[in-house]
Amino acid sequence: MTASRLAAAAALALCACAETAVDPLDPPPPVVDGGGRDMAADPDQGVQPPGKDERTFTLRINDTPSAPLQLDMNRAEVAELLGPVARDIVLLELDPLPLLRNIMREVKSACGTDWQRDVPNPEYDCSGTALGQTFAAPALQSPEFALIRVLTMTSANVLVQGTSIDFLQQVADEFDIGGGFSQILADTLQIERTAEIVPSNAIVASLRENLLVPHPNTVNGGRIRVTLHDALNDLATLSETLGPVPGHPGVLDPASTPQGAVFGPDFRMQVIADSNIRVVDGVKASGGLDNLNLLVDTTGPSFDDPLEFDFERPERFTITGLVPEPTVDMRFAIFEHDRFAPACAGDEGCKRNTPASPWGNTSVWRLPPHSLEYITAYAALLTYGQLRGHQCYIACAATEISIGQDGDPAGWTVFGIPFDLGPKSQYVWEFIGEVAQVALHGPGGRDFAEGEVDVKFTLSGVVAGITGEQAAEATRPFLQQQGPALAHFILGNFRERSGAVDFYYRRADDGTAMLYFVAPEDLAEGLGYGWQAPGFFADVALTQKVSATQIEGVADTAHEKLIIEGGEQTVYMQDDTGRRFRLRINAASPGHPSIDVAVSEQ
Repeated sequence: MTASRLAAAAALALCACAETAVDPLDPPPPVVDGGGRDMAADPDQGVQPPGKDERTFTLRINDTPSAPLQLDMNRAEVAELLGPVARDIVLLELDPLPLLRNIMREVKSACGTDWQRDVPNPEYDCSGTALGQTFAAPALQSPEFALIRVLTMTSANVLVQGTSIDFLQQVADEFDIGGGFSQILADTLQIERTAEIVPSNAIVASLRENLLVPHPNTVNGGRIRVTLHDALNDLATLSETLGPVPGHPGVLDPASTPQGAVFGPDFRMQVIADSNIRVVDGVKASGGLDNLNLLVDTTGPSFDDPLEFDFERPERFTITGLVPEPTVDMRFAIFEHDRFAPACAGDEGCKRNTPASPWGNTSVWRLPPHSLEYITAYAALLTYGQLRGHQCYIACAATEISIGQDGDPAGWTVFGIPFDLGPKSQYVWEFIGEVAQVALHGPGGRDFAEGEVDVKFTLSGVVAGITGEQAAEATRPFLQQQGPALAHFILGNFRERSGAVDFYYRRADDGTAMLYFVAPEDLAEGLGYGWQAPGFFADVALTQKVSATQIEGVADTAHEKLIIEGGEQTVYMQDDTGRRFRLRINAASPGHPSIDVAVSEQ
């Protein structure tokens, strides 16, 4: 089955099979008049019975249930059939947390793991990993390595020169107070000396909150929407989705194209859908017999779907041949702001300094949330936002550190050093933010000037955090939500393929056979409704209506309907040009699937 044939089947032949039991891939059967002639081949539609200008037409109802549409498509067929709307078809929303965790794991180990030792100067070696080898030479002076210094800061190796807690380190190390500054810092933060000051889980959470969530192309807490277009292009189009946009520098570097296979070589998508299109026989009184395509949707929650999908049922929808463990190659980007953000310290107003309500013009919380400084400080806030403690050294005569004590908020740190020589009171995350900025630039800015640390990590084979089987299941609810849009796309404007008729023969939802007068909802979009007196009447003057819009047991109230009682019924009608006609209707019995209608102009 080729994709072009699938498209033709879906867009054209499906309508012909709705009331007639034929294969959706077969051509529609010929339409015949009451004498058995092919109406497509014979433009003189109708049989001329005795009587002036009277023509007789046979209208039939096919009560055989329609065969469902069945599609079994490979990758190329999916691309051809759904390619035009592939950007709008969401397959899944990728949770960024597993992806960010995998990225963080690779980045932190890119230059070795010597930082995990209790030493003040770790020996970093970026040559031992594929990621480390991508850093610009010399690797230890690249922006990427500068970020690694931040991510691998511990109490044992932290550099605080030039920060607001610089003096505390000088005093503690000079006089060996409390085992030295590294031990005091570890005690203060209540962590091990070799533990990261800002742990990976907090960095990941901050990246999601401040880099991904603000990007306008993410949804639901920073989730990344993967569309059919992305999957068909092996995720290369994610650079468009997650690249720079007005007001945001982007999550991915647009200069590098992501790559990650989602569809394997044996990929197949199988879909079964019921048609809600019914093809009925109708008559144009001034012309002849023709067909009308109706939408008859009785399945909720929406009642205007040409095709009825059920992507939640495995027997109606399956995706196979997805890559078992999808991975992605990508260039991840984080940008530094061009000014230093000092700690808010020594001012009572600093107690009110929060992301939601920054205090002072230089607060880190006044920087863009997607900036490296903000992301790091926010991660520290997530880690130590509830911290309270009290540390005392040499009977509190040498150094005392109180966090969240004496009515102060959690995280608020008061340093007690003789002669008030120590750091000013501030939040824990404020001095951590300063320390991180020093780690980025080197003491005194020896490595980089402010604003130069824009980091871009080229990562290969990052596990996406979802298996192929999970991805296949995850597509179900998203495709179900988009079912109506898919149905309308596959079938197009089916009403445009209807003939021009004044009335048609069909069964109502209670099974009663009726003659329906055409209503506005039967017409193609844009066509005006020209009938001034819709319905069927007992007299040629059209004063005694015998049809009704409301009939007990019938949900439809939009159409004028005439119940076919059996035997002969004579009624009158007016078409959309104002011409009046007599209809002599003959049925073998009430509800008979075939009737003859003799039409003559009055």
